[in-house]
Amino acid sequence: MRCVFILLLALSFGCAQQKTEELSETATSQDPTNIVIQNLELEQVQFNYEGFVGKGSVELEEDKLLFLDRLSMQVIEFNKDGEFLRIPISNGEGPSEIPVFQTYTSYKGRKFFMNGWTLFEFNESNSLLNRTLLDFSHSSDIKEVESNPKVDDIGIYEVKYWGNQLEVRDGFLYTKIESSNPGFNFVMHKEFYEKAPLYGKVDLNTGKVVELLGKRPAIYLNYSYLPHFDYYFHDFLEEEVYISFEPDSLIYILDEDFEVQEAFGNMGVGMDQSYREVSTVEDWEDYWRINQTQKGFYKYIKVIPEDELVFRTYTTGNPDPNSFELGTNPQRMQIYHQKRLIGDVEVPNFFSVIGKIEDYYYADGSLDNPDNEEIVVYRFKLNY
Repeated sequence: MRCVFILLLALSFGCAQQKTEELSETATSQDPTNIVIQNLELEQVQFNYEGFVGKGSVELEEDKLLFLDRLSMQVIEFNKDGEFLRIPISNGEGPSEIPVFQTYTSYKGRKFFMNGWTLFEFNESNSLLNRTLLDFSHSSDIKEVESNPKVDDIGIYEVKYWGNQLEVRDGFLYTKIESSNPGFNFVMHKEFYEKAPLYGKVDLNTGKVVELLGKRPAIYLNYSYLPHFDYYFHDFLEEEVYISFEPDSLIYILDEDFEVQEAFGNMGVGMDQSYREVSTVEDWEDYWRINQTQKGFYKYIKVIPEDELVFRTYTTGNPDPNSFELGTNPQRMQIYHQKRLIGDVEVPNFFSVIGKIEDYYYADGSLDNPDNEEIVVYRFKLNY
């Protein structure tokens, strides 16, 4: 049973607790007088590409759109209007090829892909520079990890396989982490929600995880437990991090040490947050689809610093008890200007803002769609 449990979990800020409890009390419902954006005029980008595309997602880098095809394992580059430009990285074992990847980020012209615990780094010319295996266990006693797991022991953590986001800053990789240790995990242990870190800081030269960072907000302690909503979404700026958690209406601003500096946010419209709580592996398996398809929770966040805008999407929940499809949970998006809510609008499912080119804000519509085999990108303008 222990082995099965570890396998199941594998498949699937620092801030003081008192401070997050205080901040949690500042969340407010919406003030209709502040809402000046009530709908968006979306234009879907038409992509000119004759080749096959599989399931993937789109990243915006400078004035280019990159489709990360996780089926054919390649990167397809387009201009802002969807015109095909080139395939800078294709599938394979060559210098400008990659065998397989799950997550991706870029920093100062370099591209970083990760598959499992293996990180592939490509230089500005799209040639493979380094292949590094992340090392969580370099300073841990394996027997202690197994029999007496401690919250500050790097060895009890692993890459968060589902819902991961990567970031690179100044020689370090930041990856989301989790624990499937039978004595310390998100299905059975309150201490996990109280103390477990969110990110591992990895030395890019050695692959060693050198620091654990972040804590969950106090809202998780209202439940026993919410592994189906143990997902969080961030946007890294140069000197701060914006982070949003699925059950929490607040958006937290962290400093470079992942300590909470500020929080703001408003509750979504008509959200059903009557979550099914979990305390056994069987409940975790049984309630996943109900929670994800029929309940309301907060999702992707994107900051546009030059416009002082923050976008955050959320689901409201589907009242149909017989609906279990991911694409049937209605989705909306909040728009904050100078941390004040100015818009709350309906958006298509799987919608997440990825950046801005000229006067247009761009949004990916592919990432969470399990059945998608096309490139879906929207763009829109804002008048407020």
